[in-house]
Amino acid sequence: MKPTPAARRAQVAALWAENGTHYVRAREVQGHADLETRVATSHQTNVAERNYRFEVAGGVEPLRDMVKFNWRMVPKGGGAVAATGLIVCLLASDGRIRIDYQFIDPD
Repeated sequence: MKPTPAARRAQVAALWAENGTHYVRAREVQGHADLETRVATSHQTNVAERNYRFEVAGGVEPLRDMVKFNWRMVPKGGGAVAATGLIVCLLASDGRIRIDYQFIDPD
């Protein structure tokens, strides 16, 4: 996502159902405003400050009203993978994300 607030707001609205929910570890984030904050915070910490980027690891696999893919966080300049995980999204009837389960692999 683009780091500007307006672009982030537009991307969240395009990708997420209005009451979409994101789960990662003990955290639960629901609704566009809180999702925007979650994305902005993650971007600031991991991309702007720590100089990482996120990428899909392998393919994206859709199945009916869900999609899953593995991800990894890597240094922008190259180097060892810093983190990996799995995302499983349940989709609303309009194709936007209704529920996002993010799993972070143990070190």
